[in-house]
Amino acid sequence: MLRTKTLVIGGGPAGATAARFLAGNGADTILVERDFSYVKPCGGGIPSSALKEMDIPEEKVTKRIITKMRIVSPKGEDIEVEMKGGHLCVTERGEFDSYLREAAKDKGASMLEAEFMRFDDIGRNITSIIKKKSTGEEIRIKSDYIVASDGITSRTVSGISPSKCGSLYTISAHIKPDSYDACEFWFGSNHASNFYSWIFPSHGYSSMGTGSTNAKELSAFLDNFITRRFGVPMRDFAPMNFSKKTRAFRIPMWEGSLFNIKNILYSGDSAGMVMPITYEGIYYAMKSGEFAAQAISEDKPDIYKKLWKSRFNHRFLLMSKIRNLLFKNDENIEKFVALHKRPEVQEIAMKLWLRKEAGSGSLISYLNFFRHFLKI
Repeated sequence: MLRTKTLVIGGGPAGATAARFLAGNGADTILVERDFSYVKPCGGGIPSSALKEMDIPEEKVTKRIITKMRIVSPKGEDIEVEMKGGHLCVTERGEFDSYLREAAKDKGASMLEAEFMRFDDIGRNITSIIKKKSTGEEIRIKSDYIVASDGITSRTVSGISPSKCGSLYTISAHIKPDSYDACEFWFGSNHASNFYSWIFPSHGYSSMGTGSTNAKELSAFLDNFITRRFGVPMRDFAPMNFSKKTRAFRIPMWEGSLFNIKNILYSGDSAGMVMPITYEGIYYAMKSGEFAAQAISEDKPDIYKKLWKSRFNHRFLLMSKIRNLLFKNDENIEKFVALHKRPEVQEIAMKLWLRKEAGSGSLISYLNFFRHFLKI
């Protein structure tokens, strides 16, 4: 049996960040990741301010820098927004996650390529059963704390809680070329449901996809989006332009109800910490890992929820409310997009999304712009 103060389950942005901060604070930490070569389907865009805040050198993880975005409404209202005061760093997700794990290892965290199987005992100490990838051997690990960051399919959640957060479904593909110079967000109920369709330029390819509340709609929605964006159906577009096959994936819908159960702290996708409307997850996963590490370092697991809520709760609540009205129908989306033609609205949006300003001033200003919209 292995013994550690904290066992981190999952080696993505949430778990790797938690391990980095824990080990940096001198805590004995083991990180367990099922597959070090796994690459999550992801556009890979991270605001430059987020990397700076998390002390991640931009040049180490960035494949491409994007400085503008394009927003297209259901009726074709087309807005181009310059990213002022920052830019979007596009990463390759597998390499980014590996970098974060190496940063944690450099601080002293131990790494195990193994799969979490189940909890054997949840008491004053927690005993977890993991299976090593290389040998299939099952190992028991006793810890004082668990940081559960094993994603939306989390066994650590299902092993304790009878319910998980809701989810949305995405389908994406890598396409050629990579010559697009803006992140594109396309709205319309015939090719996205409670979501948007996108094109995110990367290095050597671009990520394209769409999302839905119903997994059965994904293929048809992608076909509709390709037809709208490129003027040809997917059967004609894919053979010439797809550099990889499509991949479907679930992402969580934030509910704000899961933080910790005693000494088990849930972070990232396992806790549903994905921003409504934008569905940005990497930054919030890393911050949740940081907050979980702080709570454990202080031996006060219950402050994890307070740390997260004091920083993000009002923002998530507002965006959740806007999302519920925004995706009610295409008419509301038209009004939403039209509102963002105003320079003052774009500026506040950049403060919140791109620059990650933590104060309440920008949030209140954004809310004021939407007071009429929210009363629809």
